[in-house]
Amino acid sequence: MIFEATFTLEGILIFSSELRPMISAGESMGSYITPSPYIHNYPVMYGMLNKPVEAYFVLSSLHEAEYKGKKGLSYTSISNLLDDFLNGKEKSFYVFPLIPKKLNIMSFLMSSESWTYGLVRLKTKNVFPRLTSYSAFSVGSEFFSYVFTIGNIDLPKWIRIGKKRWGIMKVKYNKIEPKRVEILEQITASIPINLHDAEYFGYRYDLPETVMRTPSIREGAIAWAKLDRCFSISYEGRSICLPLPDHQKWLR
Repeated sequence: MIFEATFTLEGILIFSSELRPMISAGESMGSYITPSPYIHNYPVMYGMLNKPVEAYFVLSSLHEAEYKGKKGLSYTSISNLLDDFLNGKEKSFYVFPLIPKKLNIMSFLMSSESWTYGLVRLKTKNVFPRLTSYSAFSVGSEFFSYVFTIGNIDLPKWIRIGKKRWGIMKVKYNKIEPKRVEILEQITASIPINLHDAEYFGYRYDLPETVMRTPSIREGAIAWAKLDRCFSISYEGRSICLPLPDHQKWLR
């Protein structure tokens, strides 16, 4: 089944997409953190699996080891879900990255301290807490995406994609009834896609225009991209072109 999905933010959503030094009157005032208007599909899929806090959220840098040792954290739930969707397993689903529809932005200052797995006493010149300026998405912000399911699934109407009480979203689904489905070649996807997932589903891409990157390569960059082929789905006077598994069980 195919759904248009609108995600409406019911709280504050903040994540670090870009970190800049904050300077005022020629002096350093701490840091300035801004989020990307695009949201990666993996945290959304975790939220729809009702697993908002898994290995994915612990520490992204540990996903890519820089030295020999124990195996780093893995994306177990997402890997299994991608495998199931690729193989046409019942009750599996896939969500494309979220694109902004309406953004309500708020800015605020926060005293923050840098925490890791172990706290280390730093030299006196490195004083914490430090003042950090944040930009965040607030209540009423809306994002849009497409959800593909195999079989009947009770899709959640509320998800949380952040830790604690942040990132709570209300999800509204509109089922699509395709009028025509065909494969087109050498065409740009209708929305930004996860390049890793597109390759995993058997597609090749060219000329990607990246809109979002993450610390972990295995998460995949989010980008506009020209695909060697894609499924063109026509419905209600419009059409979308997206990289999907060849089995087409997502039409049922």
